[in-house]
Amino acid sequence: MNDFFGYIAYGDNEVYHFGALLSALKLLHNCPGAKIIVATDRPELFRPYPVETIAITADQKELMSFGWRYHFGIKAAFLIEILKRADRLIFMDSDHYPYVDPSRGFRQISPTRSFMRKCEGEHRLYPVLTGKGVKIGDYTLTGHEPMWQSGILGIHRANVRALNEAYSAMLAVRELTNTDAPEQFCIGVALSRNGLTLSRHHLPVSDYNTRGKKAFASPRVLQFFKMYGDAPIAEQVRRAGWYRLWRAPMDLLRQRDRWSL
Repeated sequence: MNDFFGYIAYGDNEVYHFGALLSALKLLHNCPGAKIIVATDRPELFRPYPVETIAITADQKELMSFGWRYHFGIKAAFLIEILKRADRLIFMDSDHYPYVDPSRGFRQISPTRSFMRKCEGEHRLYPVLTGKGVKIGDYTLTGHEPMWQSGILGIHRANVRALNEAYSAMLAVRELTNTDAPEQFCIGVALSRNGLTLSRHHLPVSDYNTRGKKAFASPRVLQFFKMYGDAPIAEQVRRAGWYRLWRAPMDLLRQRDRWSL
C-alpha cells in the first residue's frame, strides 16, 4: 500500500512553512521511513530533507483560489494533487504535529472510510444555502449538514472524485455564506454521502491552532531552525522529536492576561 503523510504550505507567513517542516521532522523521529509529500510555493526550503515536494506556482495560486476570491481553494486543490500520488493519505495542517507514531491511522482509511479532525456541528450561518441549488455531485446542499474540521484528514485515493466535487461547490458556498470555512464544510459533506462514512480521527497529534497556543509555539518554530537548521538532517530529526511546542503551566501563567488561550 502506497501510504503518505501530506502537508500544504504557501504564502508569506514563514511559520506555515517552517511549521510544516518541523512537523515533518517530528514525524520522521516518531515514524522513521515515513513517506511525506509537501505542496509548497517554497520547494527550495524542503529540498534538502527526505520529503517529496509539489511546487505551487503563482499562476496556480490565482487559478485555484478562484482569482483570489477564496484563499483556501488553494489548499483544497492541492489536497487533490497530493492524493493522486498516494493510495492512503494522512494530511495535517502545518500547525499540527505528531508526538508518537501516527501511522496506525492508515488502518482507519479505506475506499469507503475517511476521517477528519472533528465534527463541529451545524454552522449557524449555513442554512442560507437552503433553496439555492448548490450541489456537491448530485446532492443539493441545505446548509444544515454538519461542519467537519479539516486540520487532519485521512482519505483513500478512491475519493479523489469526492474531493473534486467538493472543490466545485466551494466558491458558491463562500459567496452565499460569507464565511471562511467552505473548504472543510464541502469536504465533510462529500465524504459523508453515497455510501461513504466519515469519523473523528484518533491520531496522537497535537496542535497550536488557538490564539494562545499559536502565540507560544510560533516563535519556537522559527527558533528551532535558527538553532539547528544548519545541523545534519539526522540531528535535526533527533532534536525535533523532543522539541517542545506545548505550553507548560508556567507558560500558561505568563499568558494569563490573554483573552484567549
